[in-house]
Order: sequence, then structure tokens, then C-alpha cells
Amino acid sequence: MTLLNVNFENKETILSDFERIAEKFSKDINIKINNTYYRITDFEFYAFSQNFPDPQTHKHHLQLENGKFYLHSSGIDITFGDGVNYGGILLRGIVKLYDGTDNKSGFMKKQYDGPQIVATELLSNLYTLDSDEKNEIALIDISGHNQDACFVPAKTIVRTKRVGLTSKPTDKDDFYKNLSIRYI
Repeated sequence: MTLLNVNFENKETILSDFERIAEKFSKDINIKINNTYYRITDFEFYAFSQNFPDPQTHKHHLQLENGKFYLHSSGIDITFGDGVNYGGILLRGIVKLYDGTDNKSGFMKKQYDGPQIVATELLSNLYTLDSDEKNEIALIDISGHNQDACFVPAKTIVRTKRVGLTSKPTDKDDFYKNLSIRYI
């Protein structure tokens, strides 16, 4: 998935790609799970490579893959690994989009905040195990066209530190702990 490709050459290229992805996620990307659409409103980047040894990254084998959901004890990531380097975007907040049938809800049906709440909400849209219907999970690029999104794209993206991290012995001066790679 080209959108999620990260150049792991050095810290600068990695952080530049985080900015590019954050801009796209904040303005143009919907998550579609079957017939339900969401906008991502809060997310954090985690990556581990030779040139970006962030000890906060789980380094789970799914984070070596690109474009998968990785469910873990903290929530759910969208992965951006490249087979050698690990990457995951922790989803911290989403908005369920208005589907045109409820004129009282405006552009949003409901907002979900917190990584575990987000994971539960997203996965609750899967069909039952005995269903004959196939589940569809996709990132939809609306390219700034709000017609189908019914949600105003971000005008300002706030960049801040990630939440709930602890100091790690391998993170000298808490560089990675304090890095502003959370986007709201």
C-alpha cells in the first residue's frame, strides 16, 4: 500500500513520511468496515529500525507487514512495516460517520476515544462467525471530496507527544518517549 510506505533510510525520512501519512489520514482517509465508515481523529506512530530504534514499539511480526490491522493489548494498529523494519499506527480516536438516515446527528454519529474503545468499535462491525457474507475492511481515499465522507477534513493538525509511555533504558534522554508523533 503506497500510502503507508515509509522510507526507513534515516530519522529525517521516517519523520517526513510520518508527516505525509498524518496529513493524508487527517484529510482524506476513511476506514470502511462492511457498511460502516469512520474518520481517524487521533493516532500515534510507532516504528523500530536500525535508524529509528524506538523502544516503545512492540516489534511484533505483524508490524513487519504493510497495511494490516494488528490487534494488541493496547488497542489496534494499522501496520506500515517493510519486511525488515517494524511500523504501526495506533488508532486512539475515530468518528463514526453520518450515513444519511439520521438527520439529528449532523455529520457525526458518534465519537470513540481511547485505543481499546476504538478497537472494540471497529471490530464490532464484522459479520457474525456463521454469516455467509464476507467482511470488507479497507482504507478509502476520498481525496478531499467530502460528498461521501460527511465530515469536514482537518484544517489544523495538532502534533504532540504520545500518551502513557514509560522511560526505557535504551532511550537515552527519553528522546523517543518525548517525540511528538501523535496527531489529533
